[in-house]
Amino acid sequence: MLAGDAGRILLFLAMASFLAAVIGSITNRLRVSRIGFAVGSLSVFVSFGLLLSLTSTGQFHYRYVFAHSQADLEPWYRISAAWAGQEGSFLLWAVTSAMFVALARKKTGADERGYLGVASAFLMGLAGILTFESPFRLIDPILGQLRTPPDGNGLSPALLNYWMVIHPPTIFLGFGSLLALFAWAAAALMRKNLEDYIVPIRPWAIISATLLGLGLCMGGFWAYEMLNWGGFWMWDPVENTSFVPWVAAVAFIHGIFVQQARRRWHIGNAVLAAVPLMAFCFGTFLTRSGFLGDQSVHSFAQMDRSALWILTGIGGVVIFGFFGLVFARMHTAKDWLPEPRAAEPEHILNRTTGYGTSIWILLAFGVIAGVG
Repeated sequence: MLAGDAGRILLFLAMASFLAAVIGSITNRLRVSRIGFAVGSLSVFVSFGLLLSLTSTGQFHYRYVFAHSQADLEPWYRISAAWAGQEGSFLLWAVTSAMFVALARKKTGADERGYLGVASAFLMGLAGILTFESPFRLIDPILGQLRTPPDGNGLSPALLNYWMVIHPPTIFLGFGSLLALFAWAAAALMRKNLEDYIVPIRPWAIISATLLGLGLCMGGFWAYEMLNWGGFWMWDPVENTSFVPWVAAVAFIHGIFVQQARRRWHIGNAVLAAVPLMAFCFGTFLTRSGFLGDQSVHSFAQMDRSALWILTGIGGVVIFGFFGLVFARMHTAKDWLPEPRAAEPEHILNRTTGYGTSIWILLAFGVIAGVG
């Protein structure tokens, strides 16, 4: 069996396993949900390892390897070819998302069942995209290895930079962490308990904002090195949609402190925990759909139509599904939300007011960047 065959099988296995995890969550079978998520995550991790091996060893009979790797590239550039293209970056997103969901799972407590169900549904969608946008396609499905080009196209000159090795993995770690925040907030809403999760989610929100911030800074330095200050200040819609998740994550961190101090902003904080992933899904659609054309240096070629429909469906479910849940819970909020803590007489310039003002300023920045 070729490595590519194994990769394709693993992606189908991942999709089926995540579906089993969703069913386990819906039917209140936590053990089934845990096993399904574990098998699906392991399948995604191994398939990404196979892709790394293909790009590193120059298996040019695969379309993806031929398009992005080359025999005379330095070893680290052959590794970075694994995330240079559309298919590989989708797989990297799935890997980082599954990793962060797994790392945060033990802290979710009573929210675990809903948390795994929501996260697995999202990952099932990513695995579905990868079955259409597969990095394991052969150039010639019939001849296979018998038709192996002597060399590949390699990376574009703009990607032959050390930032290519460290910037995409760093910012995709940040993007992957957004699923953990989203799934946790959705699970807390489903359980009608927005108090228990707010303390354990705080470190993960800080990690997420830190990774996104580091990734954005790296991207800025990379643009400066390639295009000088013109590249650093250039208006790029995709970079803006990467900036919005960071702004929302930082606003969520501020909101956590307000909720802990005053028992306020419960539903608002749940929305702030979910908005970063929503913004990234929207940015992903802009990047991958071909909608931006030549307006962004980050745009990919247009996706397979079936994969694009799945991506659109994921974005729609994430945005409309979550806000539908929020509105459903708001109708009965008085029955299950705790009473706000009585405010002590304070000077108008106090810490709580400062946090609230900071949140609104951050959200204003995010809206301006997102609309722009």
